[in-house]
Amino acid sequence: MSRRPLALLVNPWLFGVLAILPIPVLLFSQHFPAWAPVAGLLWLAALFLLRFAATGRWLRQTPADLALLGLLLLLPLGLWAAPQHDVTLARSYAFVADVALFYAIAAQARNRALPWADWLLLLGGLAFIVAIVPATHFYGGTKLYFIDHAIYERIPSGFHLPGDKNGFNPNMAGGLLALFLPPALALSLRSEHWLQRLLAVITLLALAFVLLLMQSRGALLATLVAIAIVSGLLVRALRWLWWGGGLALLSILSVRGNLLTRFFAETDTDAVNSSVHSLAQRMELWSRAIYIGTDFPFTGIGLGSFPHVMANLYPTFNVTITADVPHAHNIYLQTLAEMGFPGLIFYLAFWGILLFILIRRVRRSQGRVHSLAAGLLGSMVIFLVHGIVDVPSYSPLSAIVIWGLFGMMMAVGLYEDRPEDRADTARGNKLI
Repeated sequence: MSRRPLALLVNPWLFGVLAILPIPVLLFSQHFPAWAPVAGLLWLAALFLLRFAATGRWLRQTPADLALLGLLLLLPLGLWAAPQHDVTLARSYAFVADVALFYAIAAQARNRALPWADWLLLLGGLAFIVAIVPATHFYGGTKLYFIDHAIYERIPSGFHLPGDKNGFNPNMAGGLLALFLPPALALSLRSEHWLQRLLAVITLLALAFVLLLMQSRGALLATLVAIAIVSGLLVRALRWLWWGGGLALLSILSVRGNLLTRFFAETDTDAVNSSVHSLAQRMELWSRAIYIGTDFPFTGIGLGSFPHVMANLYPTFNVTITADVPHAHNIYLQTLAEMGFPGLIFYLAFWGILLFILIRRVRRSQGRVHSLAAGLLGSMVIFLVHGIVDVPSYSPLSAIVIWGLFGMMMAVGLYEDRPEDRADTARGNKLI
């Protein structure tokens, strides 16, 4: 009888709800009394300890437990090294909220309703379009010259989401919305219901249109890579097309490699003083992040400290002093600067585990779970490729969404097919 309350925590729905409860306080800790986020941390600590006691597993809830534990243990070290304690403390609370959401969703791997999450991804993609586009601060100029700038005058603007003072950056908004495009593509190609396929096509077209409006070149290139991977996984005939197209593209770039360089190197002169738009500017920021990482290799400078430290210790020349530079425009170097080499290693391990379990699930599953895993694999590819030129998870609002997707990736990767699904897999493995 005494263990029965603990056994309830094994229920994925109950654990998910209890883990989500303190997330708003941790995510927006600056708007609450100082004791509130501390109480949220204690709540999560007690919840996880009780769940571990109920399951009898301390570091085997997911394959990524050790990597996430390492990242969490680095947070106090970052607080100690941070020049702006309040900024890093708020970011640290938000990171704990991200991890809590990850586990709340990853726990649904045992939930038989998990395959229905494909509907949530489609509806979520449309909902984020409605929420993010009016809250995005579009620049005065254009980076894609085939887009008529007059269209931006017809888009509703001036809206602000909770915790967002200045509006979304188009690169960040584009990188976030692009993550929902691969699942929509996967369900457009393979869906078990015509209504879902119709919704998937509508979502796919809407996301593609909005992604072009964002003019995020990094997000667009990452999306093209993900489209090739997802469509190649789901439609066998397209694999040879993408292989041939990829080889042809590499051949062209070997002769005219300046085409891709110019795509990133050209700067929008109307916005050069307000943000970072050229490859030269990004490379300068990358060098500063490398300097910081090598000067603070074990502790980093603390979450959210990059702009303050760079302005005071590592001044730039291509990036003007009036530019808005909140991060290093590279998620790997940003991690190196903020959390040192240990943080970079733990993050690479975490992302690698997500890739591995998604690839394994794509190979082993069929039907709805197969399409869902393929789409989420494309989302992970977009995150990692776009992360070469930007940090789509820098905003706490976008980070919480991305970590929610990470949790769904883990849940889908660990999901066990029903016996009838395994029979379908045996017949459908020839597609992979």
